[in-house]
Amino acid sequence: MLSRNVTRLACAAAVLAFGTVALAQTSTVKERFTFAALNGSKAGPAGGNRLELVVNRWSNDAERDRVYSALADNGQDKLADALAALPEAGYINWPGNLEYIVRYANRIPRPEGGEDVVLAADASMSLWWDPAISTPSTSPRFTVIQLRLGKDGRGEGKLSLATKVTANKEAKTFTLEDYAKQPVILTDVQRERTSS
Repeated sequence: MLSRNVTRLACAAAVLAFGTVALAQTSTVKERFTFAALNGSKAGPAGGNRLELVVNRWSNDAERDRVYSALADNGQDKLADALAALPEAGYINWPGNLEYIVRYANRIPRPEGGEDVVLAADASMSLWWDPAISTPSTSPRFTVIQLRLGKDGRGEGKLSLATKVTANKEAKTFTLEDYAKQPVILTDVQRERTSS
């Protein structure tokens, strides 16, 4: 009788320990980026502060292939559907105390060092506080965010507000069309790696 109770207690302890480890693994932050939003102070006191973009998990190859094929074969409407079917990959804080879910997160190494981090949020974002940068009324049901980072993890970010998203065949993902011509929206981006 005593050995049966000890066995039950040991099993219960193992289940609790495993559950705690599993919970800790799923809530681990992979990478955190802080940034300032362009003219964010116009959005109110909180908009002028540093905001954050958190990647809890990087999209796997199957997810990358699915969204790439959706865009390459069928265009932006199908990309929106493919993104909506993905699990949460992270989130971005936005002026006005808004938070958007990131469904896709991928990295593209740059030849000179550094990398582009390509993310897709599951909603159309806008610079509602700054009418000088217009957002088309026919915005798709997603927003692509492209961070361009140097070797030191610092850089800038641009959004698909007034540009198309284009399939990047070499990296099997998507990027902003005419990246160089788009305005910088996320300024002073800094990577703050918190775990591996």
